[in-house]
Amino acid sequence: MQRHATAAAHAVLFVCALSLPASSALAQAGPPLEQKVREALRKERSLLRLDVAVVGTEVTLTGELDSFWQKSEAIRRSLEVDGVDTVATEIEIPPVEADQELAEQVAEAVQNYPHYSLYDYLDGAVEAGVVSLWGRVTSDRNKPRELFERVAKIRGVQDVRNEIQTMTPSTGDTNLRRSLSRSIFRSTHFERFQGARNPPFHIIVERSSVTLVGWVQGEIERREMERIARMTQGVLRVDNQLQTIQ
Repeated sequence: MQRHATAAAHAVLFVCALSLPASSALAQAGPPLEQKVREALRKERSLLRLDVAVVGTEVTLTGELDSFWQKSEAIRRSLEVDGVDTVATEIEIPPVEADQELAEQVAEAVQNYPHYSLYDYLDGAVEAGVVSLWGRVTSDRNKPRELFERVAKIRGVQDVRNEIQTMTPSTGDTNLRRSLSRSIFRSTHFERFQGARNPPFHIIVERSSVTLVGWVQGEIERREMERIARMTQGVLRVDNQLQTIQ
């Protein structure tokens, strides 16, 4: 009988010993997912007003923010938290009264972008507060990301559909851009634009093909710029999409 009792005691001790690592692991577990998401959002003061709810690995953010940029930052920061798989948002952004007002602000933000050059071309549209951006830009910096940030920070923007494409880096294309601009600004038709940060026309060069876009004063200037492009050494093809003011 005593031997059985001793064996039973050993069995109890063995079970207790097995349970210790589980208790220890529980005690050492990190903070719950909701707390980790809140800490990630706390790094940006504007995001402190958001409510956070977690079900499994899905996070839901609720509240009101001033701009779509803040909303996108909240989503990005939440997705970077280890353990978060999806983020749902019920975040509201105060709208503007008219799309036209918003379109004017978007156009101004793009035009004032300091790295928007003669060799880039951008266009866009606004509908129900949703801004669509498209065009092609050079690869000397992350222009699509920087333009997205500028536009997303405008009050009233509800979403940004960024379809701006970055052209493939090419030394040959870079040299061709310089040759084209030198020839164009030597022309009496265009010398008045020399040194202008953002002329009304743009020269897109990719894989030695040239696309002329934007506006010129009249048909004479339209044809003159195409002639210069076609005569520039190294140009394989010219697509003249210039529009005339007169």
